[in-house]
Amino acid sequence: MPSIFSRHHHYSSSPRRRERLYHRRNPDHVAAGYKAALANPNTTSRGRKHAKHELHAMGRSSHVSLMTKIKRTLGIRSTPRRKREQEKQYEHERARRY
Repeated sequence: MPSIFSRHHHYSSSPRRRERLYHRRNPDHVAAGYKAALANPNTTSRGRKHAKHELHAMGRSSHVSLMTKIKRTLGIRSTPRRKREQEKQYEHERARRY
């Protein structure tokens, strides 16, 4: 018989399963996440395929604008790399001060 002071506990249901009983996912938010994955240049082709499949299963459109496709192909981001690096350096210095 396991001790009550043991480190390993066995529960009848997982924490995620219990969480879903009280909190349901908002389908609009889920769809927005899949749409974001389609527009994100860092998403793999496999990830895009999965997102499209899920959107179609939800009955939603998986249309991605031509401009987004061009930007993704050319690797253009909305924030230039130099500005991103400056912001990262600023955050690092700010964190060191406090």
